[in-house]
Amino acid sequence: MPRVAPEQIQNDLETIIRRLRPDLRGEIKSGDRLRDDLGLDSLHSMELLSEVTEKYEIDVDAEQVQDVRTVGEVVTFLSGVIG
Repeated sequence: MPRVAPEQIQNDLETIIRRLRPDLRGEIKSGDRLRDDLGLDSLHSMELLSEVTEKYEIDVDAEQVQDVRTVGEVVTFLSGVIG
């Protein structure tokens, strides 16, 4: 897969998060915590992981992302895996 800009990853994440949580209003910021600020429960988190791995055609184990807490951390992690 060709390199994906962090801004594109952020946009893609926002699209996926809004699909998982259509009730969210306002801007999704990189400092937003997935669970506390965006309300993603463990099922949402697994769905997010599944959609991201499918979209970017990568193989990520749930253990690799267990310490990822914010949108920005997801972007950083994915940038490292993709790039």
